[in-house]
Amino acid sequence: MKKVLIMSSVHPWNDTRVFHKEAVSLARLGYDVTLYAMAGNHVYDDTIPNLCVVTFTPKSIAKRWKTWLQLYRIAKHSDAEIIHIHDPELLPLGYLLKRMHRKKMIFDMHEDFPAVLGGKKFGKMRIPRWLLRLVSTAEKKMLQKMNAVIYAEKYYKENYETLTTKQRDIYNYPFLQEATETLKYEKQTLIYAGAIHEIRGFKEMLAVAKLLKGANYDFQLLIIGKVPERLKIYAEQFVRNNNLEDEVKLLGRLDLPELMTYYAKSHIGLAILHPEANYLRSLPTKVFEYMSVSLPYVLSNFESYERLVEETGSGYVVNPLSPHEIASQIQTLLDDPLTQTELGTNGYKQHVANFNWSIEEQKLGELYDGI
Repeated sequence: MKKVLIMSSVHPWNDTRVFHKEAVSLARLGYDVTLYAMAGNHVYDDTIPNLCVVTFTPKSIAKRWKTWLQLYRIAKHSDAEIIHIHDPELLPLGYLLKRMHRKKMIFDMHEDFPAVLGGKKFGKMRIPRWLLRLVSTAEKKMLQKMNAVIYAEKYYKENYETLTTKQRDIYNYPFLQEATETLKYEKQTLIYAGAIHEIRGFKEMLAVAKLLKGANYDFQLLIIGKVPERLKIYAEQFVRNNNLEDEVKLLGRLDLPELMTYYAKSHIGLAILHPEANYLRSLPTKVFEYMSVSLPYVLSNFESYERLVEETGSGYVVNPLSPHEIASQIQTLLDDPLTQTELGTNGYKQHVANFNWSIEEQKLGELYDGI
């Protein structure tokens, strides 16, 4: 049985893509998989054959180099046939493992790294362009040495047209879901799950809740994900000042199976991302998860998002910086259950035909067989 190491110094071990999709799929395809990743709020129950999970305590950015060294030593001495890394910060390790120890390396690209880096600030200063060019050049040099590069989004590879290493698109689509009748929450329920940040619409969602309550709607807003301390304080004050204790629920991070049950019982999904470079062309995974449980959604009016809505007829787009426009569109859906059902049905049909992990799992297996 061929051995595989999967490594991340950023993601929790039960990350949807890293664990539930890729690690589990590879184990089921007959590989002996060991996953090294960050500890989370769940513990692996060791019930999946061929799959072992080893966790590290998450560290601050300043101390993360200690985790990198641990992962490097583990990989250097491993007899695994393939090492699969998930974070840009692990690329230098992958480069050294390939050049110095002849390891077979796969890099899994989850985001448009140049765009993310270009949007970063240190204090009030953005990263200078000369440094961005230097990092981009170094990144391409390291990627060129990989045995394969996986892209989670179709457009990512446009930044790497000069690479001659093996490349494969393996999208972050949800598992194929059976169509079932699920009892919905009594209250009309809006839901968001994912990373929590200002640029992911956290404050706009709270403002929308205030507007809906002011319009006398009976609803609840479920926000699922780890909330940074600064936003937790902001949310507590906002909820208290606007008497939203019964409407706004911060549920923390949930593992995928539990998350899917919340989706299925809700009425409208939200993906109100700000117009940041990394989001403009990168379709949120949560939208495809909404579609898999027949959940209509409201998302940002970026060109690629509008195209998805037009092609699938499964949701609406709005200006993500306008709580009034967002609230108005949500009200339209809340007032029309038949449209909710129609949009949800359209999305589910697309999920079955085009947007599910079964298709991507086959591509992952073919890539590994080729390496």
